[in-house]
Amino acid sequence: MRKIPSHHSSSAREAVSTGWLVRDNTVLASISCAQSRRARRVGLRGTDRVSTPLLLQPCKWVHSFGMRVPLSVLYINHDGEVVKIQELKRNRLPLPVVKACCVLEADTDAPRRWNLQVGATIEIRFAQDSPTAS
Repeated sequence: MRKIPSHHSSSAREAVSTGWLVRDNTVLASISCAQSRRARRVGLRGTDRVSTPLLLQPCKWVHSFGMRVPLSVLYINHDGEVVKIQELKRNRLPLPVVKACCVLEADTDAPRRWNLQVGATIEIRFAQDSPTAS
């Protein structure tokens, strides 16, 4: 799994970039990526609906305190393998997932919609990862 390129920013909102969740060269979803420590701490807190999944990297552990909606949380290792999928209800504190290097927070139906299960390999792609025509 590639580390998200850093764009140093003082604002949590500015410290979020966009990318795509890809499996077998098929785009499953457009995602947002929290790039600063502050953006990762805020996460999806305060949102009424998860319309765009959020990638937190580096991350092994999330909580749902302050969340208004339940989440599906996908824990992903350095090879892009989904090592755990967890439905996280509001105001919960699950255990850390040691094998994970990043976490994707999405709506509760997302893993089923994307047909993702533990063991699936995914990619996170960004615009700068795309090959350029020469």
